[in-house]
Amino acid sequence: MKKIFLSIALLCAASWVAPTVATAQNLVPIPLKMASAQGQPLVWQNVGQINCPDELANEKAHLLRVLADRAGITTLNDNGTAQITLSIDTSLNDDEAYTLSIDENGVNIAGKTAAGVFYGIMTMEQLMIDDNASARCIETNPITIEDAPRTHVRELMVDPCRIFVPYERLKEIVPEMARYKLNSIHLHLVDDQAWRIEIKKYPQLIEKSTSRVGMDDMLIPISGYYTQEQMKDFVKYCAQYHVMVVPEIEMPGHEVAAIHAFPELTCGGKQVPIRTTCGVSNELLCPGNEFTYEFLGNVFRELADVFPCKYVHLGGDEAGNPALDCWTTCEKDKKLKKELGITTTDRSENWKLQKYMFDRVIDTLRTKYDKVPMFWYETDFKKIQEGCVTFAWRNGLTEPAVEAAIKNNAKIMMCPGDYCYFDYPMAKGDMPEINWGMPVRTFETVYQFDPGWGQGEDFEKNNLFGVAGTLWSESINSPERIFYQAYPRSLILAEAGWSAQKNRSWKGFLKRSRPLMLDLQHRGITFSMPTEYIDLQ
Repeated sequence: MKKIFLSIALLCAASWVAPTVATAQNLVPIPLKMASAQGQPLVWQNVGQINCPDELANEKAHLLRVLADRAGITTLNDNGTAQITLSIDTSLNDDEAYTLSIDENGVNIAGKTAAGVFYGIMTMEQLMIDDNASARCIETNPITIEDAPRTHVRELMVDPCRIFVPYERLKEIVPEMARYKLNSIHLHLVDDQAWRIEIKKYPQLIEKSTSRVGMDDMLIPISGYYTQEQMKDFVKYCAQYHVMVVPEIEMPGHEVAAIHAFPELTCGGKQVPIRTTCGVSNELLCPGNEFTYEFLGNVFRELADVFPCKYVHLGGDEAGNPALDCWTTCEKDKKLKKELGITTTDRSENWKLQKYMFDRVIDTLRTKYDKVPMFWYETDFKKIQEGCVTFAWRNGLTEPAVEAAIKNNAKIMMCPGDYCYFDYPMAKGDMPEINWGMPVRTFETVYQFDPGWGQGEDFEKNNLFGVAGTLWSESINSPERIFYQAYPRSLILAEAGWSAQKNRSWKGFLKRSRPLMLDLQHRGITFSMPTEYIDLQ
């Protein structure tokens, strides 16, 4: 009930349409350095000129959209004396760094690269939002900002396997995440419940493995896939927002959809149905079968042409701990064990077969396609292959993942379920579908996430790769629900990944993010309303 009253109160506030004078109290992520400046505010209707080199044409287009959306300016004032200048400043010390200054004479935004300029524009847009989020901004007070990111990959992972996200709805996710300087979208394209990417070599994957009825108690038809042309278009679209697209093809587990189309991929060549429940299947890709590597090689060959991103995710989770049984009794895997010098006949060293599979696939990705492999960290991984990026994800097991990254001199993506699993409900009872007992991850709990994990400067410099929020969709039944789960917690993720830890504070974040909640409502973005805002009324 409190949520309902709060939503009504915020909507009432957002319905007031008086013009606003924006301040710096609503910036998320919080910049590295900012200071109020002396002088008169910039009156936006006085902007008469935009100075921009040709190489920043994309960023200029975003600037024009901001001026139209936030100040109602669709045509520059011929008599305006203020000007906006976008420029490249190679002296800045980070590719995503930018400087921003606003005074009565106009706006200056400089970035080391176009990405930095884009982030400067996103900050400028937030400066044009106030508590009256539906109003047009009339003027903005003088301010100077120097900003650069704490981490260089700030990611949302989307899972269209369990609940398919139609292509046009998938595109809608990108502008929203980019507003807050999130710069990577990780597509979980393959799982037990579906295969969602066209592979021209294997049309059976689309014909047999993209449709089913049901996901646990959601007894609805679920079908769909992305063509390669759609994904190429998606990559170009995301590039306009400086968002990279990371594809994920799971192995050796979570591959039932592929096995359904090609039974020879698993031990014994079993014909298995597509899975319609969450959980873990005992059917794994067979490491002793050469067709497994032929299949994966052809899949990655086509994906390399579709996704230019240098990273590719290989999954690797929940295939053991200890390894499941299908490799123990498989004759081909027994033969492979003998060739590898594995003498145990139980499953205790099956992890070595997974390492063998990963080593072969990783070598292919590196030597043929110049890709950097990623995978979900499991304690089964006795050694992280050189140059790979591992993901800390399991609740309560971040510490061993961090220790393994440091020991192996590896990069680690921080997405611990303790804080970063946004498919978990934000309040008790706020998940109508069967959710296998998901823990609650409140707004305040998520804000406690420190990607440095208390390890100190050396870890952040040498090992910390970035942050990710995951949106697994076993209990998500629509694209709208994806937004509801992602926001506003993704704002916290963005701040954790971008802002210096010393600049962050829970109370400060609540104050700064409240106008952004109103803005989300005004723009019709579905999100879960945090009860913590009640105290701010």
